[in-house]
Formats: sequence, C-alpha cells, structure tokens
Amino acid sequence: MKRGQLTIFIIIAILIIAVVALFFVFRGNLNLPGKPASPETAEIQNFVQECLDDSLEKVVFRIGENGGYYSPPKISTTLLEVSYYIKDNKNLMPAKEKIQEEISNGVSRELILCLEDFAQFPEYEITKGKINSPEVIIEPDRILVDVNYPLTITRENSKSKLGNFNSEVPVRLGIVYDAVAEFIGEEFKTEGFCMTCLAEKVLENDLKVSYSNYDERTYLFIIEDPQSKINENEFVYIFANEYS
Repeated sequence: MKRGQLTIFIIIAILIIAVVALFFVFRGNLNLPGKPASPETAEIQNFVQECLDDSLEKVVFRIGENGGYYSPPKISTTLLEVSYYIKDNKNLMPAKEKIQEEISNGVSRELILCLEDFAQFPEYEITKGKINSPEVIIEPDRILVDVNYPLTITRENSKSKLGNFNSEVPVRLGIVYDAVAEFIGEEFKTEGFCMTCLAEKVLENDLKVSYSNYDERTYLFIIEDPQSKINENEFVYIFANEYS
C-alpha cells in the first residue's frame, strides 16, 4: 500500500515538472496581449498608440465645441453652427450615449487620418483589418476608449500581430454634461431663461460660464472647465437655447 502511494506521488511530481518545463519553453513564442513580440512590433504599436491618444484628444475637444457632436447637427445656429439644446420649446440635448457614439465615430476617422496608411514604415508589410467601432465610456472625470484594430506585421521571416489599443483623456465631460442637463431640465420647469439655475450647477462643480445674445431669441452658452486641460488647452462646452 505504501509503495503504491509513493509511486503515485512520484508520477504526479514528474507531471508537474514537465508542465512547468513546457511553459518556460513555449512562453517565448506566445504573443501575449499588450506585450509586443519584437522591437519592430513595438515601434508600430507605439505609433498607433500615439495616433490614438492624439485622435481622442482632438475629438473630445471638438465634441465640446460642437455641444456633443463631432460635426454640427442640422439644428444649429446659421453662422457659428452651435448646437441648439432648446428650440421651438423642444429639448434637443443629445443623450450621453449619443455623445459616446459621436466620439467613437470621430476617433475612427481621425485615427485613420493620423496613421496615413503606415506610409512611414515602407520596410514592413502591414496587413490591416477593419477598425471595429471604438467602445467609448464617459466617466465623470475622464473619457475611456477601447479600439480593436487587427494588424499583421511582416518583415523578412518575422510575423507579429497586434489588435487591441486603449486610451483615455482626463477631461471632466461627464461632470459638465450632467450640470448642463440639469440646467436644461430646469429651463422647462421655469419656462424661461433661469441664469441662477445655471450658475448654481456651475459653481457646484468649479466650472465657469458665460453667455451672450445670438439674436433676439437665442442665447449662446459657453461652459469652461479649468480642471480639464491638455497641452494648456482648456475644455469648453458650447450650446444654444432659443426662448419664446
């Protein structure tokens, strides 16, 4: 009985040693997510990452200037193309999910433009897959994006693959959006321009606000966030309201 138990323990020990040995043998051949397989892959991965970071920053600031849109919507002021949030007594403020969609579409376009079809890497053969719609999440104090962009990189006899990229910007779009949404809601309750309502929401979140007449019935609003700066550029959020 004891001899049989000892034999089983020896077999188990041998199997464990074999599994560990195989792991270390094949580990070098695994292209683990986020860990480039070669210096060549790292060069291209860094290039794509920089383009994604720049694209997200550009899109987010453009989204703020367009009141939540990558490009101004149809219902906007004629001259400055500022998005209307109240017009004809209707609430036209985009849902947060719509803004996330706008950021996603903008990042897809700006990323492709930035990469320039990898023209600066003529020594590599790069097979490009389709950029799936980037997943965007607006949090109170930052914006996150995940992009799946399959790339196969070939040089001589070396072949590597990349696919997943992510980025974030420390812009408080979520806080700004919620403050503006509360203000718009209050406007329909008061049935008129309630500057004190907006001031309260702004001061609660350390934001700044200014407004001006666009025409006899329309006001333009600019929300500034001193806490959201990238390369000394302060995030601003602009929209228009029409009052009867």
